[in-house]
Amino acid sequence: MTPTIEVITAPERLAALKHPWRALWERAGGELFQSHEWVNAWSQTATVGSDTRLRIAVAWHGDRLVAALPMVVRRHMMLRRLEWVARDHSDYCDLLADQDADIALQQGLWTAICRSGGFDVVRLTQVRPDALVRHLLDSASVTSGNLEMRDNQQPCLGISNVWPSGDKWFRSLNKKARNNYTRGRRILSELGGEVEFRIVDPAEGPVEQMLEHVLTLKRRWLEAYQPRSPFLATRFDRQRAVLNAAAETGLMRIFLLTCGGTISAASVNFVYPNKLQAYLTAYDPQYERASPGTILIIDYTKWAFDRRLSYVDFLRGDEPFKHRFANSETHLKGFIGAQTLLGRMVVEQLAWYSHACATWMRWRNGNKLEVTGERAAAAPLVHEH
Repeated sequence: MTPTIEVITAPERLAALKHPWRALWERAGGELFQSHEWVNAWSQTATVGSDTRLRIAVAWHGDRLVAALPMVVRRHMMLRRLEWVARDHSDYCDLLADQDADIALQQGLWTAICRSGGFDVVRLTQVRPDALVRHLLDSASVTSGNLEMRDNQQPCLGISNVWPSGDKWFRSLNKKARNNYTRGRRILSELGGEVEFRIVDPAEGPVEQMLEHVLTLKRRWLEAYQPRSPFLATRFDRQRAVLNAAAETGLMRIFLLTCGGTISAASVNFVYPNKLQAYLTAYDPQYERASPGTILIIDYTKWAFDRRLSYVDFLRGDEPFKHRFANSETHLKGFIGAQTLLGRMVVEQLAWYSHACATWMRWRNGNKLEVTGERAAAAPLVHEH
């Protein structure tokens, strides 16, 4: 039976698909970022009083939802950009489809979005190498109309489990890391009392206030230490909405490190049958001397490996603390293209700018090597103590 394809542009229509979307998500084993709870919560806040317009293509076999390609058109100044729904808050972006969905169905969804129009540029980032949509984006047939896809890369770090238990993993860390963990817990106890590692399951009671507390801690720390962080540029009402909605999926767990009953660090994570995703970590600056965030990472990694989860995923970004623990790295790809004359002008300008930057970097690095070589020949190295 040929599927029927629909392009959703109204938030009300998306909200009405809760049950068939949930059924598809469960069958497909989708990421939390493609769940109806996540997508719908973002759309309910992002499309109100703004120039944001949904472009979500869905495919039906009768009354059974079999695929969904969740995209949105957002206006930036004069440019209309097609991108993933909730891109700013999602680490992995992908389509959602039954496992037997073929490339022709994906192409049908993509063609329907292209024909709906209303955008100048396509910018689809945060695509994993094993994402379902890669078959579509990597295929030559995606070049429909004036779209030509180009890619870039973004690192994601994590820990692949090769240990029989969490304790064995901990003992594999270097002596400094183990000592810092023990020292940090001792400092915490001196600062506030008994140190406890706790896990909160939203299924056991409301977590809205706790999530609000974690977001407040995160925002205060970033404002003080990383005022240019992209996280601060995102809308906190949307972040709050998607996190509260994520609590309904059954995947969320909030890992806490408490000190005399007070939260010193918290991590909002998503736990699947075979992996843990560390989504949002925050800590109270008054306990900074003890490095409570690092202690919590070790505690929840031990917890995950004790339960035979195969992977602890730190998600996007290559912050230094991730490198201290990670033994695995994945690169996300992004694709950019143009739909209109204005879009083509912008994409061509970006391509020229990217080429110019790459040329300048090669020249600068080569020049540094040449200068370093001349200095090395002229004078011996001096070691400062």
